[in-house]
Amino acid sequence: MSKIMKAKKTFEEANFNHEDIRKMNCSIKQIYHKLRGNFSKVSWRRVVCSNAGCPRWTFILTMTAHGKLYTKDRLRKWEIQIDQECVLCRQASETIQHLFFECSYAAELWGNLLVWQGIRRPIYRWAEELA
Repeated sequence: MSKIMKAKKTFEEANFNHEDIRKMNCSIKQIYHKLRGNFSKVSWRRVVCSNAGCPRWTFILTMTAHGKLYTKDRLRKWEIQIDQECVLCRQASETIQHLFFECSYAAELWGNLLVWQGIRRPIYRWAEELA
């Protein structure tokens, strides 16, 4: 009975009514798309999702987007004693912003990836809210 109640709650969260459920014939795909909602495609999607390293890149991007990537500045916030120097350039503290966008190595990599994908624009900064 508890599984039925949980399923009912999930359908209600997705704004399904009894008639919607009856018509859909229990399509998991329809339920998933209704729960997920609509998302517009972003211009950089090809760089992240259409490559040979997709699972790894997607995982790192997700961790980074949620501010959960284990950068040295994040480890310091947990009071772990570690040097703060960027492992790539040794010129600044290792933060998400620096590691992915400000580091000379990262900037060159992003520039090459954008050119490779035919995207002609400057490299943007990461969201400041992650800091």
